[in-house]
Order: sequence, then C-alpha cells, then structure tokens
Amino acid sequence: MSLPRLTLIVSNDPSCAEAGTGVAQSSWSNQFEPYRLKSEAPELWSSYFRARFTSPREVALFCDVSFQTALNWWGAVTAPTSHIALLVMLTDPNAPGFFHAQLRRAA
Repeated sequence: MSLPRLTLIVSNDPSCAEAGTGVAQSSWSNQFEPYRLKSEAPELWSSYFRARFTSPREVALFCDVSFQTALNWWGAVTAPTSHIALLVMLTDPNAPGFFHAQLRRAA
C-alpha cells in the first residue's frame, strides 16, 4: 500500500503575473507583522472557538486535549499548536474565511 503523495501543479498560463506587468510583489512579512500576529493569536483562536463551539469542553473533545488546555484557548491565555491549527483548517471549510475576516477587521 502506498501513501498519498502531494503533487505540485505549476501553471504557465499567461494570466499569471509576470515581470513588468505592474503587479506589485510583496512578501508575507510585508503583509503581516509576524510578532503582532503571534501576540494576537490567542485572541484570534479564542474568538474562533467561541464562534464554532458552545463550551471549552466541546473544544477539548474535538481537539483531543485536556479541559485545562481548551480552557486556556477559550480564555485567550494561549493559542493552539500547529497540529491543532491543521486539524481545524482541514475539518472546517469556513475557518480560513473566519480568520481572514478577523485579521482584516484588526488591520
């Protein structure tokens, strides 16, 4: 049995931005302040969990973490680690839009 593999598909379609077309290129660090994002992450995650779940207990059960950990996320004390972020992004199709809207509102 083979494991699923990630395949990168590259498009050379002329609709892609090319040099000299006037499209400004910028890095992620120009769009987001990494330190500000890190400091605001607990509040972002807290607002997400409060919007999706009705209690910290539901968060704990869904994310398979202790009640105390879920309570810390609920209260914006800490933010989840990367594997929880991936779990959320892969299971909730509305999550990216939620975070995008929250970050736009904060900007």
